[in-house]
Amino acid sequence: MEWAEEYAQCHAAYHNSPEAGNHMTPHAALRTEDYWTMALRLVCFGLLTGNAAQMPRVMQFLDYGNEDMDVRDGLLERLVAPFVAGRGTPPDTATRHLPYRKLFKVFDAAPDKRPALMAKYLDEWYHASRREPYIDQHGEADFSFYGYWSWEAAAVTWLLQIDDSSYRDMPFYPRDLADFAHNLPATPATPSAPPPTYAGQSCPRAGYWFTLAQHGSRRQFAQDDLFPEIPSETSKGLTLWQWADDQGDQGTSGQ
Repeated sequence: MEWAEEYAQCHAAYHNSPEAGNHMTPHAALRTEDYWTMALRLVCFGLLTGNAAQMPRVMQFLDYGNEDMDVRDGLLERLVAPFVAGRGTPPDTATRHLPYRKLFKVFDAAPDKRPALMAKYLDEWYHASRREPYIDQHGEADFSFYGYWSWEAAAVTWLLQIDDSSYRDMPFYPRDLADFAHNLPATPATPSAPPPTYAGQSCPRAGYWFTLAQHGSRRQFAQDDLFPEIPSETSKGLTLWQWADDQGDQGTSGQ
């Protein structure tokens, strides 16, 4: 998440530079391979590792550029709905279509029907994923092989509390990560950190904030204070302020 937010700051700064030519692109384009390489993994790994409370930060990163083009993904929206207020009704379309749209049936089904539907999803997963970047990766000597794992199947299993005993040994299901998630406390840590906010906008919560645009920038803001810009040629007007993990008076770093 910290990598994504640092990248987001640099990416937004580029869009504000003459080199961009007033052209804007998403941090992670949901209709491209970015969906799997960034968006899906940020959401699924976040949920399955006990970081559900950080989903507002994830969605702020994913909304950039996509929101302006009215691009929303039905699976991602269903996964984050319990943790991010104000998202509205999830769309009935998946930006990458297959295999992900098949999971909508799992969400819509009665609880006792969900295990069979998930088993069917996993059985069809590899063939349905034939247009995704990870297919046939094991045969490409020039590329790193990430393995074939349906992270979204584990995330949906955890979110909907599905009994996975009938499909936990199927290929492509990351059962160890699903087990880890099931053993986490039932309630996500609260309150969640407020999302990063750009310079010129109001501070959403009183406390200590920092920006990667300046070393040693950690400082205290009152609610509704305006975040200042950090003068530089690359970040003018786009300085991103982030909630500091250390909220103690003696802390010196937000990371």
